Amino acid sequence: MPMSGESFERRVELLRNSWVERRQLKGLASVHDLDSQFSLLATLHQWSEAAATDIRKVYGDSLAVSVSPLPRKDDSVPAFTVTLGNSYTVTFVLTERRRMGGTRWFISVTVGSGGPGGAIVAAGPERRNGQWTRGRLEDILLSVLGAYERSLSETGKPNPGASFRARGA
Repeated sequence: MPMSGESFERRVELLRNSWVERRQLKGLASVHDLDSQFSLLATLHQWSEAAATDIRKVYGDSLAVSVSPLPRKDDSVPAFTVTLGNSYTVTFVLTERRRMGGTRWFISVTVGSGGPGGAIVAAGPERRNGQWTRGRLEDILLSVLGAYERSLSETGKPNPGASFRARGA
């Protein structure tokens, strides 16, 4: 059994599921109209809710974890935020980009450590790889959890002003 404790069967299942998920999302991620990108935002919201549940299972009451409600497509800025602790955030925003060829929609992501002197940085799949996966979303959340844990180790309490760079995006 590997060090992770997962059986080979479970690893095969995870591999298969990740490819099924990629194929399902390929149509959404490659089309940049409002409806397709909003569907992608809704998928990211579902994954964020599931990840928040997993984080709560591990941290219990020692870390507040919340996911704001899924926005409506006609909101002025359709977005939702995952908040860890009092000030660590990951915000997913449906963004319109106008070009000469027309309007294109895409998901932009910012990671913030809030508070005085806090940082906000762009995150998300690199353009050359461009497709969202559950693993990429989880990597961003793990990066923010890492910043939270690092601040606890350095100061003995969460440091919302700590600067960090999102990893795994």
